[in-house]
Parts: sequence; structure tokens; C-alpha cells
Amino acid sequence: MSAFGHGFSERIVDPHGYGSNGVMLLGEAPGEDEDREGQPFWPGAQAGSVLERAIRRIGANREQFVIHNVVPSRPPNNYLEGAPYEAEAVAWGRPYLEQAIAAFRPRCIVALGNVAVRATTGLAGAKLVVSSLTGFVLPSRWDGIPVIPAFHPSYLRRGKMSHFGVLLRCLRLAVTVAREGRTPVVPDPDNPPEGYQMHPTEDDARIFAELATEARWLAYDLETPFSTNEDSAEEAEGEQSIKSIQFSCASGGGIFFPWRSPFREIAGRLLASRIPKLGWNNWRFDDPILRANGCTIGGESHDLMWAWHHLQPDLPRGLQFAAAQQGWPWPWKHLDAAKPEFYGIVDVDVLQWMVA
Repeated sequence: MSAFGHGFSERIVDPHGYGSNGVMLLGEAPGEDEDREGQPFWPGAQAGSVLERAIRRIGANREQFVIHNVVPSRPPNNYLEGAPYEAEAVAWGRPYLEQAIAAFRPRCIVALGNVAVRATTGLAGAKLVVSSLTGFVLPSRWDGIPVIPAFHPSYLRRGKMSHFGVLLRCLRLAVTVAREGRTPVVPDPDNPPEGYQMHPTEDDARIFAELATEARWLAYDLETPFSTNEDSAEEAEGEQSIKSIQFSCASGGGIFFPWRSPFREIAGRLLASRIPKLGWNNWRFDDPILRANGCTIGGESHDLMWAWHHLQPDLPRGLQFAAAQQGWPWPWKHLDAAKPEFYGIVDVDVLQWMVA
């Protein structure tokens, strides 16, 4: 048995590479081939071959990176994520990881897969997994070392090679972040950007509606008791109550309307106006619900989700995922329950940002 036990390999697989570009590529644990060869993400292994291809596609080589794993010993049956011993194994491997970080002093870490994301950022939860966070530059447990979550190469190998370009973007971004010394952008929902009107008065709402008449686009998004998954919903099913609606008429700003008088009536007039509209899955989700609640949608209506899906048909259709791939700096979907006003305004601010 290894020093850890639980059927893990006795072999400790050390980091590979020199890290001359300042980037550490961090996976979860060695597989069978890596255990045999003594090299993380060995190029002849399934996951290692995908990573090797990605590194070469960005014009780099393995030696320029530091390649390592959160747990440096092979788990039984290559099974770590979700195993009953995952947390204990990560804790056991932490001194090895700390030693590698102290030795190589990376300026950016690419966290490949959920185990690496949790180990480097401390983030966990339904909307704080790699599929929701990939491509963002996030703070880490180590001051001054940002983390970029990315899909694990083994995930791509198991039928998601359509996401290979996303991995390439993450690697390129990491090299840039390390070179430029870029720091993560972490907004405080309790101190939002100046243009975010999270608790408007009736007068604030009316002033916004007057200013919106001069807008190039009016972005809107509504919240219902079932709207937290509307990014992937095919269409709204039946009549639904509305909790709130958010609008933005320019990037960097937005307003939150609770769905009650007088905000509901002001929202209705904005929706009926001839101002061109922007939404995300609004054709099949927001608009049917609004119409069922007596609203008219006037002017040209543009659904950016379907535009994104047309351009990237093999990638996820979630707004946060799409925004990250286009350079939006921070995630927000995990704030839907804790900070609904902030969450809602970001949903529409991002739409304006995408077309700005």
C-alpha cells in the first residue's frame, strides 16, 4: 500500500516540465499508464495524448509547462472524483501540491476537471463545477496565482472532442495571464457596478424607461420559479408566474424590476415598444411566458442563444458558458438564490456586452 492506502498505487508521480511559461497544468490523479511511466499526462496515454495535441496546437511543448496532479498516486481503477475517499485523498496529496507550487512558482494554474477546480479554488456546488466555470480567470488558494478551470482531457476523449477548441482557448489564456500578470476580476454583489440599479424606486424605473427609448438594443430577461435552468430549456411549459424582469439598454448597466405594480406596467410598455430586443432563449422561454401574462413583445426580437448555437452547435448553450468563451471576466450563475437582483442584472448586462 502507498502512504495513503485505500488501494492507491505505491508510486508517487512527480511533476513534469520546467514551467518556463509560468503555467501549471493540474489534473486529478495519474492513470494506469502514468503510474507505469512515472509521468503525469503521459503523451502515450489517452488523456495525455489529448493534452499533448492541445499543447502542440498552441505552438508550445510540454517542457514549457509544469504538469502535475492534485493527488500524485494512482487511485484504484483510476477512480477519484466522487469516490468516498476523494476528500481524504486530496488532503493527503496537498503537501505534494504545495511543494510543487513552492518549487516552480507558477503564475497561473489550469485546473483540469472538477477535482482540480475544488482543490485550487475551494469552489463547490451545482453551478460551481468545471462545466460552469471553464474559461474564467478565478482567484485561488494561493495569493497571486489565478486559476483557469478547463475540461479534463479524459472528458474530451470520452466523446466530447467537440470541446477541444475550448481547451485550446484555456491554455492560450493561461499563457497570456501568466505573461501579463493578470489578476482575477471579483465583483462584490453588495457593492455592484455603478450602472446596476438593484433596488430602484418607481421614479428610477420611469427614468430608465425614458432613457431606453434612445437605446440601440433593449436586453431583457425574466425570472420565474423554474427559470434557473432556462439556458437549456427547449421551451416554456404552461403558464408560469413571474418573479422579476431585468432590462439593460447599454453594456455596464441594468435595472431589476420586481413583478408588481407599478414596475410590471412599466415593463409592459418597454416590452411593447419598437426598440429592438435582445434575449437568451427568449423565443422559447421568456416570450411565451410574458405573452401568457398579457405582455406584447414589440420591435425586432433577437435570441442570442440561438445565434450562439448556430455558430457553435456542438458547445453548451448556457449564457455563462458562452460569455466565458467570449471573454466575460467572472461567473455569476451561482448567485441566483443568494443575490437575485445582482444575478438578474448580470444576465442582461452580458447580452449588451456581447453585441457592443
